Amino acid sequence: RPAVILRERPTLTPQRLPKPHDYFPFDLFNGNALEEGMLPEELHNELRYVRDHCMVPPYPWGQVVYHDFVVNHVLPGVPGDLAELGIGQGGTSVFFARVAKRYGRKFLAIDSFEGLPPPDASKDNPYFLEGDYRPGSGEDNYANFLRYKERFDIDDNLTTLKGFFKDVEIPESFQSFAFVHLDSDLYDSVYDSFVKMWPLLSEGGAIAVDDFFHHAQGPARAVSDFFRSLGPDAEPPLMYVVPTYAVMVVKGRSAFKEWQERPDGRPRGAIMECPRALDGNYYSFKLARECKPFVQAAEDAAKRVAEAASEAEHAGRRDAAALCRIRDNAEAFLAFLQYPNDGARSGCDILRYLQPLEDLFDVCEGNLCGMPGVERKTIEIPI
Repeated sequence: RPAVILRERPTLTPQRLPKPHDYFPFDLFNGNALEEGMLPEELHNELRYVRDHCMVPPYPWGQVVYHDFVVNHVLPGVPGDLAELGIGQGGTSVFFARVAKRYGRKFLAIDSFEGLPPPDASKDNPYFLEGDYRPGSGEDNYANFLRYKERFDIDDNLTTLKGFFKDVEIPESFQSFAFVHLDSDLYDSVYDSFVKMWPLLSEGGAIAVDDFFHHAQGPARAVSDFFRSLGPDAEPPLMYVVPTYAVMVVKGRSAFKEWQERPDGRPRGAIMECPRALDGNYYSFKLARECKPFVQAAEDAAKRVAEAASEAEHAGRRDAAALCRIRDNAEAFLAFLQYPNDGARSGCDILRYLQPLEDLFDVCEGNLCGMPGVERKTIEIPI
């Protein structure tokens, strides 16, 4: 019998660089990620206007992916306005309010401007504190946002409401929505937002959920519980993954494709868009893969760390092994993005997406780890 020759196995390097560092995936989101010519000039300028008031990540790629989807697939034919619940530093609301104005739509921005409400320990993992993302001492983020938005010619189409989501009433002037961005962090905030906004979302419209892949896990649990609450006849949603830790759900576009009739009399089977992931969800990576500038940025990041790893190896530097681990992650992520959408799919594809981003998720772990006695100050953000 001929001998079986095994290929050399890739090894998992046991060294890592201190985080954050200057290589993948952090360089996907630094100031050089958007090079001149990567995006249409108008979009590049719009992002540059709000850069200092956006959280990084998801800036810039979250905004780019949402923009392309909304402009190309939602606004041409889906009625309704745009909204953001949980505006953070205000940049994303301004960005989409300007998009809405160009297409004759209104924009609704809702935030407490006082920080997060109390987390629910039965639904949110230890991570956030009550009051996180509050203004600094003596600051009024509501007033600051009203002043900030005046610079962008959106006073006539932007409505700003102050309050926690469960207490806010959607104004009657907003009859329907075409796109809603939720940056709400906590289970109750996300669930309450879905309860309010999903019935008003037009068919073909979308709700994006930031922090879906997050250590707190509240947003992910809230989305799952909301769709289960729709009853046994509701089809499971298809989650479009948006870099880096968000998903988007399109109303009327579920994970179900078609019925498979069986001639032998057995019950018919359902053909789904993809196998189900271990967390029970169905994921699509189409939006990330079709964002050519994002794929190009990932390729640039992979080349950069490959060169750094090669130089470190040749020089015999102590950080060579750690750089090789980053290189392997960058190359794996790029290969996943370049994988054809019509290729064979797996329920474990979500792991292939997340694993190469290990450095980003590990540095975002926070210092509330569930251990009694661990304390930290509340997070303050300026507008």
